[in-house]
Amino acid sequence: MERYVQYLRKSRFDRDYAELNVEETLKRHEEILNKLAKDRGYHIAKTYYEVVSGESIAARPQVQAMLEEVNAGLYTGVLVVDLERLARGNGADQAYISQIFQFSGTKIITPSKTYDPNDEFDQEYFEFGLFMSRREYKTINRRLIRGRQSSASEGKYISSIAPYGYRRVKLEGEKGFTLEPDEKEAPVVKKVFDMYVHYVGTKNIANYLNDEKIPTRHGDLWTYSTITNIVTNPVYMGKIRRGWSQHVKTFQNGIVEKHIKRKKNIADYQLYEGRHPALISEKIFWDAQEIRINRQPSVKVRKEFTLENSFAGLIYCAKCGKRIGRTTTTRYRVPRFRCVNQRNCHNGSSNYDLVERQIIAALRVWLKGYRVKVSTIGFGEDIAACKKKIAGLDDELEKRNAQMERAYDMVEQGVYSLELFKTRQEKIGDSVARLQQQKNILLTSLAKYEQTDAVSSNLIPTTENLLESYDTMSPKERNALLKEILYKIEYDKGPDGKIVIDLFPKLPKI
Repeated sequence: MERYVQYLRKSRFDRDYAELNVEETLKRHEEILNKLAKDRGYHIAKTYYEVVSGESIAARPQVQAMLEEVNAGLYTGVLVVDLERLARGNGADQAYISQIFQFSGTKIITPSKTYDPNDEFDQEYFEFGLFMSRREYKTINRRLIRGRQSSASEGKYISSIAPYGYRRVKLEGEKGFTLEPDEKEAPVVKKVFDMYVHYVGTKNIANYLNDEKIPTRHGDLWTYSTITNIVTNPVYMGKIRRGWSQHVKTFQNGIVEKHIKRKKNIADYQLYEGRHPALISEKIFWDAQEIRINRQPSVKVRKEFTLENSFAGLIYCAKCGKRIGRTTTTRYRVPRFRCVNQRNCHNGSSNYDLVERQIIAALRVWLKGYRVKVSTIGFGEDIAACKKKIAGLDDELEKRNAQMERAYDMVEQGVYSLELFKTRQEKIGDSVARLQQQKNILLTSLAKYEQTDAVSSNLIPTTENLLESYDTMSPKERNALLKEILYKIEYDKGPDGKIVIDLFPKLPKI
């Protein structure tokens, strides 16, 4: 039986479903594809739902999983509402998708057209469709940017989430949104500015709000960074800012990654008069900016940064989940590990060297146990079993091909009637398809076993290298190797002074 797969993804440029949320749009699309499959007698083996936003394949895990199965030849065709659901990304993404469908011979089926990758004209039409989809994406994106710029210049609020202190409301009689003060949050904003212009620091303001049991919008604790975000936001003096947040693309390890870059200097972005009421006066806002600029940091910033924490980005608090930072005491300059949420978390601090020794000791114990586990469990037997089954299926496929050749001979000799030949051909063809499907599944499993075996084998020497050379390495070199071995480290120190270290190694998964 031929197997088909459905791929559903909502585009933010959907015109016909602009008023629907993601779930409702996907449901509409699924109804369309289910009807198409029913009318044509397709057996839908699987449905993929993409609910994340992203133009590139790297940002869409569901399409990655589907393409892996398509590449393995598991499906006769992929059903999509239109071509743009597969790719609106760059040329590399489009070429990658085109090659996968072409080499696997998988059809792309839409309500309006079926694209056969083995047909030269369909292949050209498919590639042209992807190109036009990308071009339309860029055109619409430019139009959206112009529209957002125009809305901002008219004083409308263009972001989807209102800043703390406000609610987002629809403008009456026209398109767009504005802001109105929130009865509970607005007084907190005014208090923050009042304290700040009276030279109370951001950390002390955060501590005050936490001590008063005043929660953030999402119930989290206040931090100095959330206070800084408030006192630097001109929306509170009735302005709309535009161009202060930018998406920056970088190309790393063959993947295009997006990062958000914020402009700290107000002079570097545009300000417009907003339609919303201000919570503070312009004088108070600019007084706050002057204090912020003139205030000297408590610690001099070094011109060159040298990593001193070998566990940076890896060690977290077992009690509250916050980061464990490396700090030094003012008097003795002794490095210690301390939870960054120390005011609200009761996890004790410890000497850096002591925790470091315990982590390395725990890593040695783990390595010893893992080396035994790999040698006894391993995937050598699974790899051998897969290869044996694949060889058996190859023999069966050769037999079916020989049967097909004999059927051709029989019909040419007049032994088989044309009707009997067609019946025989269909039966052998179904058998070949089932065998090929089983082989493709085994090939996928074999690749995973071999990859897992390689990862397991690499994990041991990497850990051994770290432990053998740890004392001679710089913190930066240690950190790089530790991040190859571990996802994270959890640290806990109770009232009795006992330190507990939990390691989370990057163990391979099947």
